[in-house]
Amino acid sequence: MSGNIEVHDGDGITSTNADPEKIPSHGAYERIGDQISHQQLEELAPNDGAEREHILDKINSMSEEEALTIIHEAIEFHADDWNFPTDMRERMKRLVQGQKLYGDSYDRDLRVDAVMLRYSSPYPGVRAVAEILDDTSVPIETIRAYFLGIGWAVMGTFLSTFFNSRFPSISLGSYVIQILLFPCAKALEFILPDWGITVFGTRHSLNPGPWHFKEQMFATITYNIAIYTTNSYGMILVQKSPVYYGLTYVTFGYQLMLTLFVQLMGMGFAGYLRRFSVYPIKALWPTVLPIIAMNRALTRPEPKENIYGWTISRYKFFLVCTMVMFFYYWIPGYLFTALSTFNWMTWIAPQNFTLAILTGSSLGLGLFNPITTFDWNIATSSYAALATPFFSTCTQYFGGILGGFIILGIFYSNMYNTAYLPINSSSAFANDGTTYKVQKVVVNNKLDETLYQQYSPPFYSAGYILTVGANFAFYPVYFLYIMGNQWKTVSTAYVDFYKGLRYGKGNYEDTNDVHNRLMSKYKEVPDWWFLLILVGAIVVSVIFLSIYPLDTPVWLVFLMIGINIIFAVPLSLLSATTGTNLGLGSLIQVITGFILPNNPNAFLFSQTLGSWALAGYGDNYVQDQKMAHYCKIAPRAVFRSQIGTIIITCFVAVGTQDFILNNVKGLCTPNQPSRFTCAGDGAPLYSSSLMWGLLGSDRMFNSLYPLFKWCFLIGTGISIIFLLGQGYGPKYLPGVREKLRLKLKPKTFELMDRTLFPFVASLLWLNPILIIQGIQHWAPSNMSYKTPGMILSFIFMYWLPRHRLAWWEKYNYVLSAALTAGVATSALIIFFAVGYNPKRLKWWGNTVSGAGVDGSSMGLLPLPDRGYFGPEKGSFPW
Repeated sequence: MSGNIEVHDGDGITSTNADPEKIPSHGAYERIGDQISHQQLEELAPNDGAEREHILDKINSMSEEEALTIIHEAIEFHADDWNFPTDMRERMKRLVQGQKLYGDSYDRDLRVDAVMLRYSSPYPGVRAVAEILDDTSVPIETIRAYFLGIGWAVMGTFLSTFFNSRFPSISLGSYVIQILLFPCAKALEFILPDWGITVFGTRHSLNPGPWHFKEQMFATITYNIAIYTTNSYGMILVQKSPVYYGLTYVTFGYQLMLTLFVQLMGMGFAGYLRRFSVYPIKALWPTVLPIIAMNRALTRPEPKENIYGWTISRYKFFLVCTMVMFFYYWIPGYLFTALSTFNWMTWIAPQNFTLAILTGSSLGLGLFNPITTFDWNIATSSYAALATPFFSTCTQYFGGILGGFIILGIFYSNMYNTAYLPINSSSAFANDGTTYKVQKVVVNNKLDETLYQQYSPPFYSAGYILTVGANFAFYPVYFLYIMGNQWKTVSTAYVDFYKGLRYGKGNYEDTNDVHNRLMSKYKEVPDWWFLLILVGAIVVSVIFLSIYPLDTPVWLVFLMIGINIIFAVPLSLLSATTGTNLGLGSLIQVITGFILPNNPNAFLFSQTLGSWALAGYGDNYVQDQKMAHYCKIAPRAVFRSQIGTIIITCFVAVGTQDFILNNVKGLCTPNQPSRFTCAGDGAPLYSSSLMWGLLGSDRMFNSLYPLFKWCFLIGTGISIIFLLGQGYGPKYLPGVREKLRLKLKPKTFELMDRTLFPFVASLLWLNPILIIQGIQHWAPSNMSYKTPGMILSFIFMYWLPRHRLAWWEKYNYVLSAALTAGVATSALIIFFAVGYNPKRLKWWGNTVSGAGVDGSSMGLLPLPDRGYFGPEKGSFPW
């Protein structure tokens, strides 16, 4: 058998090949595999022995000419790839210069890199979880997999919807479901008899044998749809809650119809996005890798191996970490909550306003607090610190710091009267500093100008103003930069999409990616299936607008679809390459505010449909399809599971929404005992509906906040600067550097070579989209939610892959999944045990975080003597 491996010791391997005809007869090249140490082979093929044999066989049988061809193609193809390993890129550039210039290990490194590119993956994270060998005979779409996937989807939908209004929210995500689903599956494997029926020549049994990795992944994907059924809840919450609009016609049927067509429209849109975000190799989707890693740990037996002294299996490692976190989370989650909101610097002088603003975690910005939490949920709430690439987290983090200083400038200069308000709130305020009550200015869902002049315009905090402005700058940056920087990938996908519709071109044709080659064995989902779902959802949405008094024109549906067709592709590519997931909310709200002013219902409808139902939900479904792509699960099986689960969980979501709205006392109030404050869903959406839906974009841009209209131009300028600089910089900057070397004194040039030149070179790879995204991620979030994530990302996504790669490939994603599973499970127990009917544990450790200024909602300036700030009543902007 070719490529057999015999491990003699921990340092080396001996490989024998029974098929010598496959090996080139170049004496020096015959046993390239002998030059690869056991540790290096673990890093190249971290999953199992069969994979290592396969990789060794490919390395031994590859000729120099073939390897060079692959390397040359990859250098050009991955030139604009943000995630491509820097060390591998530089090594490839040296390899194509030839053996003489490269030096020792040329033959080995050339073939190793070429084999990784053609038969595995250049990305270590993908190699760690995605198999390069596939067994098509394994049963996947089994009765028990559907039963468990849909059953847990029902439970997950209930919990995700239930906790959606909590800040920070808690969901039973894929990380948690794996640990709960696996023992259930093993129980069914033991209990169920092997009874079945044969349909179209295929036997479907209650118990087809041992629970397999692919079954586990299929059930996980089936469940994963459940966590996407909560976004229409924002519109329902704002419309129905008496704290906001309090509309009485928002009944169960209204909620069900809205939730159903929103979900199905997103599913239909996924058929459009998949060619851009599933099949391209650059569509990495780093956030799905921990999920796959965890399922592998649960279902696959592992050989005992020693990695830097660690011999524990993935599964045992997961169980230990999950149990430790389950018990530990009771400390910051209930017993000693100051460890969760660790604003320890404010304890020095609790009544010092400036100290609270600079270092606080609640009222403040958390800018100068290096240790902000000991709560894993808080530490990973802003960044998926053990999954998102470090360059993405780092860039966003420093963008967040820049945003914090901008907020300070807005606040302390009292720009737009922000000094009278809390510095970083997502709520809307009246001119007396209290929460804005829209019922005082609305009659029959329309703004009453007389009541408006008697009451107040809505005012917003400095943090919220920055968030909105940065959102507007974001859209031209991301659209122009993605389309310009990734034009090769985008244009190829557009051509393939057209050929697929016009000529029936397959999704896997003309590809060298090993995962696409393996997936080509399975039947694809035709484009017209997705198109049919999209058309059906459009019909339901038109009926919905016709039978309910929303005062929203039908053409708004088609406008939202048109906008998403244009903007969804670069947005999906951004998610696939950086792990960030954003909607089109700010762009949609401005457009709706211009064309349908003084119409909050039309605004809420456009936000729900245009911001998430198409680009957002479609992106989420595509993400699940990429997960199936990595795991070699048939696309049609995934399609069937997604459609069925969507329909079932819509009913569950709507029932849970009714329960929340009718049974949670103090819902959407600032001091709700269990943190159901709606700070992350109802409050910001309500604020936006006042700003853009009720008052309209013209009033907001030209009267209340004229700065906003310039943000689009600022974003356009930023994108053009970066595109030109990164496009022409590599061509001209080396010449500039050489001229400076000849003109400057040696010491001056040496100083610039150590400082300025590396800084300029880093700008050539800086992603302006991530900078803007970091700037805009405020109100209600602050740096106390970001700093711990940045620290974790540096350790686990930068240092460990460079210094302990084998350990990182085996344990990193398992650790991420285990800690998240422990937190979520513990938080659920805590809520239902001591939170639903609150049992307060009152002592210093649970009160100190909110005892001072940081626990208040005050502004810098007191109210004027007249009792309110801003323009005189009766002269508010029109």
